[in-house]
Amino acid sequence: MTVTLDLPPHVAQAYLAEAQARGLPLADVVREVLMASQLPGTAAELGPDEWMREYRAWAHSHDADQLPILSDEAISRESIYEDRGL
Repeated sequence: MTVTLDLPPHVAQAYLAEAQARGLPLADVVREVLMASQLPGTAAELGPDEWMREYRAWAHSHDADQLPILSDEAISRESIYEDRGL
């Protein structure tokens, strides 16, 4: 089905920026948002295997974010709380 949406410019720009950052067509990003907001209760109806597939797909959708991997020191308790004297 094809649907035409009239979105406020700032909303359209946000979706476009996300699509470009992820290297996806705008239609795919909007489709993901619409599919994620299906009628209430659909997520609860997924079986455990399907839920895990959906979760892993969601997690892997962030791979393109290119976030740095933190060192053990950066996430240590001492490093996090060093300025609090804890």
